[in-house]
Amino acid sequence: MRAEAIRRAKTGMLHDDELQHLILERIEEDGSFAVAAGRGRTVINVQVSDGEVTLTGVVRTAADRRRADLLARAMGAAGVENQLRIAEDGATGKGKK
Repeated sequence: MRAEAIRRAKTGMLHDDELQHLILERIEEDGSFAVAAGRGRTVINVQVSDGEVTLTGVVRTAADRRRADLLARAMGAAGVENQLRIAEDGATGKGKK
């Protein structure tokens, strides 16, 4: 089922809410976004409008920021506006700007 959804996303056949769900699901499953010893996760919000994805929230590293961008594109996003911020001092960014 997931392979079919990814194929549909890449051909522009998914509705925005389906694409959003698919991207969020893949982010949740990706262990690289886990925070130290599994005590939490980075905060990544996904909004989709006409196939264009906006990523917001806080990640630990620039590599995590890039990985989220690539993941959204791989799932079939027409474009990605990456507004993810990198946490200061390795924190998950709770209450930080």
